[in-house]
Amino acid sequence: MLSIRKVKTKSGATAIQVVVYEGKKSKIIKHIGSGKDNSEISLLKEKAEEFISEYSGQLSLFNEPTQNILFVDRAKCIGVTHQFARRFLLSCAKECGLSDIDELLLDLSIMRLLFPA
Repeated sequence: MLSIRKVKTKSGATAIQVVVYEGKKSKIIKHIGSGKDNSEISLLKEKAEEFISEYSGQLSLFNEPTQNILFVDRAKCIGVTHQFARRFLLSCAKECGLSDIDELLLDLSIMRLLFPA
């Protein structure tokens, strides 16, 4: 399995390499480059990840994660519903053979479970 390795060089830069670990030894597959600041290093890491994906030819099982950002200070709560819990408890009641009971009584029972006070 290919990995990305960061190594400090004598000049103080950080080298990015694609390596494979065999036992206790590492074998360098490709030297991507060296960078002095964080932006250069992150760019080199991205290039190393691209190289690994092209070199291995292995398709990913998962889609690339997308970053969903919620700005809490801009968010607004518009309401709370318990429809999932109601549907789940109704299906449990039907599974237990309680489907003959009046739906109003089932709803009152579910309300009692959700709001016991």
